[in-house]
Amino acid sequence: MKSPITKLAAVAAVIIVVLIGLEWSGGPDMATVAWGEVAKKVEQIESFIFQHQISVTNVADGTVIQEAETTTYVSSEFGLRQDAYMNGRIIGISYIPLEGTVVTQVMPDMKKYRRVLTSEEYMKKIHYQANPKGMIKEFMSFEHTELGRKIIDGVEVEGIEVNDPNFLTNVFESTVGILWVDVKTNLPVRTEIRGITGNGFIETKIVAYDFDWDAEPEPGVFESNIPDDYTLLEK
Repeated sequence: MKSPITKLAAVAAVIIVVLIGLEWSGGPDMATVAWGEVAKKVEQIESFIFQHQISVTNVADGTVIQEAETTTYVSSEFGLRQDAYMNGRIIGISYIPLEGTVVTQVMPDMKKYRRVLTSEEYMKKIHYQANPKGMIKEFMSFEHTELGRKIIDGVEVEGIEVNDPNFLTNVFESTVGILWVDVKTNLPVRTEIRGITGNGFIETKIVAYDFDWDAEPEPGVFESNIPDDYTLLEK
């Protein structure tokens, strides 16, 4: 059985692990002028904040294997920060700088931290894939079905669904993705990804929502200032 420290460390990194697995492959370019404007607007935004929910479920009996939530801070100047939560309690903070090849993960409950040495290529992949800009491009690269309009959190949105056999197949055996966009601002309001693995027995749901496209996080948010009483978690 894994130790509590090892388990918490694994959960703290769950969002990054899943998102890095979503290696955008790209399909035929089917974007229309309207949806092309969505990708263009997102690309021009330099900083914002959004939320993630991820759940992994046993399809056979509906048992939830793992659940987590994150708050992600994005800055084209300072990098990424992801705060991971379970049951409303913060269990990990990941700092992903723009420069260098080290990801720092902090576990406040355990007063532990670890530094993960990666490569420049891997860091670029993190910034592209954990950032919704890459995700939106992926949606735009596949043929999609229009879902019409509805209200989400008081906002009128228009949606599309991607259900292509090549969509995220390097991670899931089959995947359905839904993108909802504010009809007034042409900015994403919600994305939903449902992937199946384990020969059909495991379902993973990833929902991105509560986008604050006007947010300007302070530079200190992205600084991994480790308290003196925290100890390094060895591999």
